[in-house]
Amino acid sequence: MKSNQDLNAILDNVTASIRDEQIDANVIADASTRVWSRINAENAGAFMTENTPTLAAAERIENCADFQSLIPGYLRGDLSEARTLLFKDHTHECIPCRKALKAARSGAPAQVQFKASGPGLLKRYSMQPVYMRWGIAAMLVLTFGLLAIPLVQRFAPFGGALNATVQAAEGPVFKVDETSSSPLSEGQAIGKGESIRTAKDAHAVLKLNDGSLVEMKDRSEFYLSQNGKDATIHLDRGSIIVQAAKQNGGHLYVDTGDSLVSVTGTTFSVNTGTKGSRVSVIEGEVHLDHAGQESVLGAGQQATTHPSIQQVPVKEEISWSRNANRYAQSLAGLNSLRKELDHVAQPGVRTSTGLLDLMPENTVLYAALPNLTETLTESHRIMQERIKQNPALRDWLERERAGQRAPGLNQTLDRVREFGERLGDEIAVGAGIDGEGKPVGPIVLARVKDEASFRSFLEGQIKSISADSNHGPNVRIIEDPLTTAAAAQSNDKNDRTRPEIFVWIRDGLFAASPKLDELQALAKSLQAPGTNAFTATPFYARISEIYGEGAGLVVAADLQKIIAQTKNERVKDAGDAKREEALQQLGVTNLKYFILDQKEVSGKTHSRAVLSFNESQHGVVSWLAAPGPMGSLEYISPDANVVAGFVVKNPVALVDDLIGVIETTSPGLQDQLKKLETEHGLDVRKDFAAPLGGEFAFAVDGPILPTPAWKMVFEVNDPAHLQQTLEKVVGEVNQQAAKEGHSNMLQWEKADISGRTFYTLKTAGLPVEVNYTFVNGYMVVAPTRALVTRALTYRDSGYTLLRSPRFTAGLPADGNANFSALFYHNLAPVLEPIAQHMGDAGKNLPEEQQQALKAMASEMSPTLAYVYAEGDHITFAANTEGGPFGLSPATLLGMPNAFEIQHILQSGMHGK
Repeated sequence: MKSNQDLNAILDNVTASIRDEQIDANVIADASTRVWSRINAENAGAFMTENTPTLAAAERIENCADFQSLIPGYLRGDLSEARTLLFKDHTHECIPCRKALKAARSGAPAQVQFKASGPGLLKRYSMQPVYMRWGIAAMLVLTFGLLAIPLVQRFAPFGGALNATVQAAEGPVFKVDETSSSPLSEGQAIGKGESIRTAKDAHAVLKLNDGSLVEMKDRSEFYLSQNGKDATIHLDRGSIIVQAAKQNGGHLYVDTGDSLVSVTGTTFSVNTGTKGSRVSVIEGEVHLDHAGQESVLGAGQQATTHPSIQQVPVKEEISWSRNANRYAQSLAGLNSLRKELDHVAQPGVRTSTGLLDLMPENTVLYAALPNLTETLTESHRIMQERIKQNPALRDWLERERAGQRAPGLNQTLDRVREFGERLGDEIAVGAGIDGEGKPVGPIVLARVKDEASFRSFLEGQIKSISADSNHGPNVRIIEDPLTTAAAAQSNDKNDRTRPEIFVWIRDGLFAASPKLDELQALAKSLQAPGTNAFTATPFYARISEIYGEGAGLVVAADLQKIIAQTKNERVKDAGDAKREEALQQLGVTNLKYFILDQKEVSGKTHSRAVLSFNESQHGVVSWLAAPGPMGSLEYISPDANVVAGFVVKNPVALVDDLIGVIETTSPGLQDQLKKLETEHGLDVRKDFAAPLGGEFAFAVDGPILPTPAWKMVFEVNDPAHLQQTLEKVVGEVNQQAAKEGHSNMLQWEKADISGRTFYTLKTAGLPVEVNYTFVNGYMVVAPTRALVTRALTYRDSGYTLLRSPRFTAGLPADGNANFSALFYHNLAPVLEPIAQHMGDAGKNLPEEQQQALKAMASEMSPTLAYVYAEGDHITFAANTEGGPFGLSPATLLGMPNAFEIQHILQSGMHGK
């Protein structure tokens, strides 16, 4: 560590460098001119962006704006050493400035808005000399404080001193600085800011004081820094392998200059050199930030920061390590385990059930799921065997489990297996509603294979649960519901009986419910077969159709009964009555049934949800057209991230319905529309809706940064009328702006290229524009003319979304050639950076939730969801691997992002 004299000398040198730095007088004059121009524009209410002339670097650093003015010089590499040091420290701890630096690296314009300061602005620049002297003195004190803070943080950071100890050294290893180098041996410490370098054919292993291990290849060099709880390894050259320890509320970073790797506990390799960097993951996952783009890498994955750096097998990349064999075993073990779990047999569909026949007469909700015990048990058995056979995999899993508070997976799966292997192939749950619209307690039904064995096992489990806790429900096994009485409830809130769950086992049937009368009704139904009124209802018949087609996971709701019985709860005053009327106009109160069926078909998860209506002449069910061709999709590329398309019966009728709904909830809309037509000559129905056809598409089709590459495609039957309407709207907007003292708020540009007219609508003073053209009965809209032109090229070449293997892989094998609507996504490249940002911004979230959020993004596979409008019902469906919209049960349930839990559930429940 450096002495106090050394620290004082460094501080004196840095402040002297800043004080003595000279700025050209012409630069100052130019900056002054621009500042006064901005002040004048500020009082006029103008808005400025970074597309205006760039301000010169601040002469005095006082706030974030001054630090951000240093960004251009920092990227060019022409800042002084002192300012570079201050800038790096500040951006490490300041999120807004770090974002500004990232935007500058990627070329994204960061918009800045200046607020008007009021008429007293100029007076502040004519202060009396005495105030000027005191102001200068105060600014000097403030400036020294701002300079001292990052220096204090750099040399004495919060959270304890960061250091590393040389654990092993093979060959010459040195501590180096600007003027000297000294050899290091095992046991010696390296402090923050001190560089360590390995010579040719030398290797070293360092242990950080958080427990992380850093293995260095020959000709490698790095130093350490710390801000708060975050530690950074600055890799200047060479290769390292990091075994990151679990971080206590912070992160461990590896900074190579052109990329930033973030981890909280995993094993990975970083190799940086003249051309760029290569990051390889051995175990766990890392988050890589490069050129403003963030990505998540899992075990066995690799990324490079420059196209000239080819990817190589991870095994080859880490072959120099003393632990290369163990790492290779871990990678091979994970890959082999995944392949074996993918081939575990899945439960088949069920074509009949006796449990549905036993549901109560008042049932309005029904759910049934297959018994997954065999699948989960087999997956767990394979995993345990492979872990025992692979020492590296076993060691990694033990590290992953270290510190987890949740019950062990072995214990949980053992209990699930013991229950499941005693049950039949299905578990069903039903819930009803009474005449007052109040829910009735649910009932759970299942078949048991051996009644005596199951009863004995259940009694043992009840005894075990009761011994562990006195706060849970009292599970009570009864012999006959018709002769059993419920426990009396005490009126004393401090002495109330624990809630009861009644269990009845008879003739191979297991039934459980918190309401004794549900079991009593079941007993009466069993005594008189054929008398259950539920089996005669249309709701029962609709569910039976699902079993006839082969059922997987089934969820059904009798919406017409729920809506009818709960109306009194929804409508209590005049405001509720208006909302109810709006719901009727939308067709919501005409809903009949909701049926969801999810099952495995040809190795993929087929999810289908059907909404049926009592009538189809108005509302949502009347908007979508029957399945039809979508030519708009021909303007979208195969690499699109998000696509939505639909066809409607009549745009004018749809607008009329929406206007009617809004008029119901907010009276006066019709008067406003009439006023719009009278004063401006614009009719929403005739001028906007009528020129349109019935087909629409939207897509995010290209990079998100710096400008999101969105596009919209509309079918247009009367392009001349629509263009005339748009020009009229722009004229009206500019007229209104002129009355308020603004001129040419919206500006038109037209260009005739190859016989086609391209339109550009710009906003004065802002870098926002809309470009479009009319082609073959469609209007193609995008933020830039290049994107519009590219869309036309896709269509002319035939290289479109409709030819994408990722898109066509989700197409269903059914009798329909077209869709009424579709939604397609390949969101992982977009959501992974968002998930990382949310994880970083939400450090107060539990680690498990952060990991689940990141896992959700990384596990989302390309998905095609589609809709069929068929008279009185609408069918929503999707074919995908890993569940609807690519979300596995593990991610939906918020499971930790541990391969052990997540992959077993994926394999067991979705056949991934």
